[in-house]
Amino acid sequence: MSCQVAVLGAGAFGTALAQAAAHAGHRVRIWSIEERVLAEIERSRRNSAYLPGVRLHRHVRPASSLEEAVEAASLVLVAVPSQVVRTVVRQAAPLLRPGQAVANAAKGLEEGTALRMSQVLEQELPGDLRPGIGTIAGPAIAREMARRRPTSLVAAAREPEVAGLVCRTLQNAWVRVAVSRDVIGVEVSATLKNAYAIALGLCDGLGLGANVKATLAAIALSEMAEMVVCLGGRRDTAYGLAGLGDLLATGYSPHSRNRTLGEKMGRGEDWRAFVATRTVEGVAVVETALGLARSLGLHLPVLAGLHALLFQGADPGQTVRSLLSDSPLPA
Repeated sequence: MSCQVAVLGAGAFGTALAQAAAHAGHRVRIWSIEERVLAEIERSRRNSAYLPGVRLHRHVRPASSLEEAVEAASLVLVAVPSQVVRTVVRQAAPLLRPGQAVANAAKGLEEGTALRMSQVLEQELPGDLRPGIGTIAGPAIAREMARRRPTSLVAAAREPEVAGLVCRTLQNAWVRVAVSRDVIGVEVSATLKNAYAIALGLCDGLGLGANVKATLAAIALSEMAEMVVCLGGRRDTAYGLAGLGDLLATGYSPHSRNRTLGEKMGRGEDWRAFVATRTVEGVAVVETALGLARSLGLHLPVLAGLHALLFQGADPGQTVRSLLSDSPLPA
């Protein structure tokens, strides 16, 4: 059954989600603060700034305002960078009505509060909309998803009806959507994989080979699972699509900005210039997540090593050698 979908954010992932929903038979209104992006979508059904080479479905239409985007939507997808989720949702909240579902697709912890994105939504949305909150994650490289390559997602919500709505909205001939009630596990896994993907890119930049990269991935995954459980999520979620699946996609894809950052660090390139010109979610995640881990009494060596690299000028090669020699190996 066709419905109206609002996508807030016309970056790569937001546009890919809009494309998926449109190909599933739904009408999509996509909104962004970047007027030139919306103008191009209206003019030529393209978003060359974020998804070059992809022609968008005719049912993906730009919205000139938040009100226009959300007014008739059954499902609102929030796909802006995590640091502006609160601002955008606060602006949208007065325009929403009871019965609408709001699913977050941003991956991160709020700086200053270490709140997960669904917690931010709960604080900003009125009480009658909170049961409709959900989250979306999974190994979904945007340019692959938008080009109709097989992609898997997980939709998590406390209310099964909300996860089911997200599933029905995004699932099409090449997108499959699993459902989960473990919102905590999905969000924490999806957030931490951005940080750990930097570490996997570091292995590539240092030329350490597949053995080292696989070992570091296993250690990182065990840290991810430890954080998930400590915050109240399920350990097995870390080994599903939002955790292991997305870590592999993000840590191995040449299109991943987090992996690319790590690779530049390992090669001794100017990684700070790279971060200055694009959103690399893993950088903020490292700082916020490490503070959260320490407040919980968790010892996460890979996360601490990444923090030393990004914020304390540690040597990349020495950091990886220390992690390999000192971190507990998951059997």
